[in-house]
Amino acid sequence: MTTSPPESPVRLGDLIALIDTDDDNPLDRVTHAMQLAEELGETADSLIGHFVDQARRAGASWSEIGRSMGTSKQAAQKRFVTRATGAAAPLDASQGFSRFREDARAVVVTAQERARDAGNDFVGVSHLVLGLVAAPDSTAARAIAAQAVSLSEVERAAAATLPGPAPSVPALIPFDAHARAALEGTFTVAQQREADSIGSEHVLLSLLAVDAGTGVLAGLGVGPDGVESFLASDETHGSDDG
Repeated sequence: MTTSPPESPVRLGDLIALIDTDDDNPLDRVTHAMQLAEELGETADSLIGHFVDQARRAGASWSEIGRSMGTSKQAAQKRFVTRATGAAAPLDASQGFSRFREDARAVVVTAQERARDAGNDFVGVSHLVLGLVAAPDSTAARAIAAQAVSLSEVERAAAATLPGPAPSVPALIPFDAHARAALEGTFTVAQQREADSIGSEHVLLSLLAVDAGTGVLAGLGVGPDGVESFLASDETHGSDDG
């Protein structure tokens, strides 16, 4: 016999009220909303993990647990066995921004801010480029500058490609297909570099892959080989941006 799930005690209106204070400006609220969403995601995982542990102690198999979660035995094990053993979970795009380091998150937040400043109703690759060069000390910005490309020149070129203002801008500006592909691709880039988190350098390399030699950065002479060369040198000298 199936039973209806309990009504959720978490209401959207309550969450909005938690963030929507008179002391914050709209961009601060976007940042706080992203942070709260991440915390809620982690809490939800812990909630499910608690009952998964109970089910295992009661003798349930991973196949049975997977079916109760609407997924496979392998997916259930991948999600919770690594948590129980303390090992870092494999990087996966479904994890969203929870595996982004501070410098990579700053790229995303800045891209949102640049889109809002320009009155754009989507975040595109050019907005991400502006986010990459906003912090000169980040690994991505240093990798760009190492190729004899001025960050201010990148900023001017990227800003020149932004679309005109839209009639209205949503509270949380969505990513277009190319920007979304670039962000999702960061997980593959990080895995290839055997990293367990996403940094600004992974955003840069993924963005260059999505642009495939046709974007603002490529037009200024920034290429993946130059970035990789810089990162190899940076690692040799023991620099850590993250």
